Amino acid sequence: MNTYPESVSEADEVANYSSDDFQPTEHVDIVEAFSSAVREAGAVGGRIFPCVVFKQGRRIMVSTSFPLQFIRRQVVSDSAEKNGSPREHTNRPLIPEHAKSIHQYLVANPDDYILPPVTLNTDSMPSLHVQKAVGAPTRLGYIIVHDGTRFHVTDGQHRLAALAGYPQGRTHVPGALSDNPKLTEDGLAVLIVIESNRGRIQQDFADAAQTKQIPASLLAVYNTREPVNQVLARITDESKLLHGRIDELGKTLPKASQKLFLLNQIRGMVKSLLFGDYALAEDTLSRMAATRLATQEQREEFVAETLTMLGVLTELMQPWSEITQLPTSGSGADKIVALREKWVNLTATGINVIGTVVYEINRQTTDPEQRSAYYRKLAAEIDWKRSAGIWANNIVVPDGKNGKIATNRGPVAAAVRNVKHAIGLSGGAGTAEQPQLPVQGVPYRLAEVDASPTEYPQN
Repeated sequence: MNTYPESVSEADEVANYSSDDFQPTEHVDIVEAFSSAVREAGAVGGRIFPCVVFKQGRRIMVSTSFPLQFIRRQVVSDSAEKNGSPREHTNRPLIPEHAKSIHQYLVANPDDYILPPVTLNTDSMPSLHVQKAVGAPTRLGYIIVHDGTRFHVTDGQHRLAALAGYPQGRTHVPGALSDNPKLTEDGLAVLIVIESNRGRIQQDFADAAQTKQIPASLLAVYNTREPVNQVLARITDESKLLHGRIDELGKTLPKASQKLFLLNQIRGMVKSLLFGDYALAEDTLSRMAATRLATQEQREEFVAETLTMLGVLTELMQPWSEITQLPTSGSGADKIVALREKWVNLTATGINVIGTVVYEINRQTTDPEQRSAYYRKLAAEIDWKRSAGIWANNIVVPDGKNGKIATNRGPVAAAVRNVKHAIGLSGGAGTAEQPQLPVQGVPYRLAEVDASPTEYPQN
């Protein structure tokens, strides 16, 4: 049974307890542990949560789940000020944009979402009742929480802010629990570290952050919520050229790789085919794709158009037509390594040029025959070797035997203009017009938004 401190010094001693010394109350069996927890909770007006109690190192940990409404009420964060010292706070500065993205995800997917567990700490000794089991790594138990119990965030403040609300400028943005009260029926897994020392709490956050970011290509495989990734999977699976020749795991393509492209590079080409911009920022892409690929019919149509285009290019364009005759791996597939050194259309920049030009073709004509005629010109009338004059002083920079491929916007735009002029497509001498799509009723041009290359981004 917990006792209240009789003096300020005793209160300080309790508040700064050593987590290494804390031990739960042990009982003969789980029935006695439950009965004792019920009696204590009834005496203090507390609430009982079943849990698993275990140790990591010398510290006691508790794993359980809390209702989201309970979390909003009982969990607090201590965020550092943006320009202040983080040493005086347990949490890093809150990033409103990060909380907003999680908030929007929860609101958009109330029936099909996942929030990973959050890590909490408490600076007041909780009451834990467990079954006695000497040497057992885990034990069932019950934790008692009363109105005065406060849990503090170690890792996960942006998830909790997305649920409960967060500051943005001088205003407070309500969280997903306010936007959709039905979420109060849900729960969230929590890991509670029995810890009162701020320095160790900060170290726990740093330790929890030692994770490796998912490569963009792998995220494109798994995140099929995004309509762009849905069509991307169909295109890579059904294209004669791409099937079996895409690296879906890597962040960079090794020089000796027998794969043609990274999946994220094909995704850049898909961005170009959809919106004329291979480096469109992810948040802008999501908004625009929600309109452009809103229905299954729209997605099917885009996939069919893209496969038709790739089919024409694969049949008529070197070295794509040659590559389809090679095995996808093993002996023979190693020829791709040498081909990559000589051909622009085996680079990410090359397929971005192709995607942007095809976007312009499809924008300027809806007639299938006219489109096909332009595709044939693109495949057969353009010299895609790195040594070709059409790429000089734009995407191919003199450097060694085969030159170096430039990846930034300016050279790519110049190469696109050259190709458009060469195949007789209007706009070859000028800058391609950017599409205008409404976002919340306000039209804008792609040139007016952040379109820097990004990888996919939950604390």
